[in-house]
Amino acid sequence: MSEMLKLLLPIILTHVVVLAVVVVLIKRILLGDTAKAVESVREVEAEIRKKESGIREQIEEHERVFQQQKIAAEKELEEHRAQADKEVARARDQVLGEARTEADRMVEQAKRNEEKFRQQIAQDMEEKAVQYAGEIFGLVFTEKMAEAVDLVFTDELLEALDHLDSTSITVDASDVDFTAARPIADAQKVRLETLLKEKFEADIKVQENIQEDLVAGLAFKLGSLEIDGSLSNRMKEAVDEVKKQARG
Repeated sequence: MSEMLKLLLPIILTHVVVLAVVVVLIKRILLGDTAKAVESVREVEAEIRKKESGIREQIEEHERVFQQQKIAAEKELEEHRAQADKEVARARDQVLGEARTEADRMVEQAKRNEEKFRQQIAQDMEEKAVQYAGEIFGLVFTEKMAEAVDLVFTDELLEALDHLDSTSITVDASDVDFTAARPIADAQKVRLETLLKEKFEADIKVQENIQEDLVAGLAFKLGSLEIDGSLSNRMKEAVDEVKKQARG
């Protein structure tokens, strides 16, 4: 039995040694793979951290750029708003200025129209005054009285013509016009023709046109010479004189 044990002991030891060697080899293999795996994990983790750091830096850079752009945009917006306010104020001032100018123009135009209207009314009143005076004359004076007044006014015109200095007056006898309120008396007509020939060497026959609104007297035009000795003209002159005295 002891001999058998002696024979088997080397074999057993050999197997133990081999087993130990195998265990050691397996352990080394396992430990080597684990270390490599751990190293790989560490490398991956380091790469991830590196990428994470890069991403964080990019995010921070983007945030910084965004803030700068935001500040620039707000500044530009404020400048545009200020410029717009200036433009609005300028446009408002321009509109107000144009409105004031137009208002002043309209007021001035209204004043001119008022003055023109006032003058027109005054002129109409003067014309109506002469017209009404002529109508009153026709109502108050009888025909006989009117004829007597007509003779007086015509005689006054002939007297004025007789005293007229005609040396500096040149007339065109071809342009003659006589108007009278009534037919001119024969004696007055002869005297008028005589005076025209003496004063202006105008050999003409008086042919009057009847114009009743002269009220009394006569008027004539001989070339550039015009003489109005009618009662209506006398009343117009009276109205002008009254106006001057009222203004004075």
